[in-house]
Amino acid sequence: MRNLLCGALLGCVLAFSQFGTASADFGGEIGVYVPVGGGGGYSRTSGSEESFASFTVDKIVHELTVQKKSGRLLMEFRVSNGSDAPYTVEHPTGQVYDFLVLDKRGKVLWRWSEGMAFTQALTSSTIDAQGEAVYKAEIKRADFKKFKDDAVVVMAYLVDTPYTLSTAVPETVETSSGGAAVFGAVVLGSGSIRGW
Repeated sequence: MRNLLCGALLGCVLAFSQFGTASADFGGEIGVYVPVGGGGGYSRTSGSEESFASFTVDKIVHELTVQKKSGRLLMEFRVSNGSDAPYTVEHPTGQVYDFLVLDKRGKVLWRWSEGMAFTQALTSSTIDAQGEAVYKAEIKRADFKKFKDDAVVVMAYLVDTPYTLSTAVPETVETSSGGAAVFGAVVLGSGSIRGW
């Protein structure tokens, strides 16, 4: 199964590399959602306490690491600029990034930005040439406990870009009727994911 997944991921990377520079008018989804049985449940790697996903577009590397630790869920979204020019994103508000936790049907269980207030003015965020930005979020134990059994996918993204990175919540879920393994995915679209 692991070889099948590695081959599928490699195929997605090769397909993605054919597009070169992603632009705002290009849409679609590139990722791996591999079915391993029926029944609608999800099954993940046994004993996994950390999950990771990554992709690169024009020397901009997006990395998402999710870790379960002492009942908490820790998320880190790192964006690295390997080019010789600054990477700037224009925003209609002060929000630069977001994290979401979804269930197996795609319902948002938790959103980092929920209830936050952001400047309602045009802003921009810049990652210097050869620099990086690291965004972190934590779901405290008491809060995560409320929905951890339904949590399947963590997503992270820079707002106002067409790229979204996702990886599985690192926890084993046993299903008697089979399920589907969820692995890292890259979503490309023509706008932001604000309406998710």
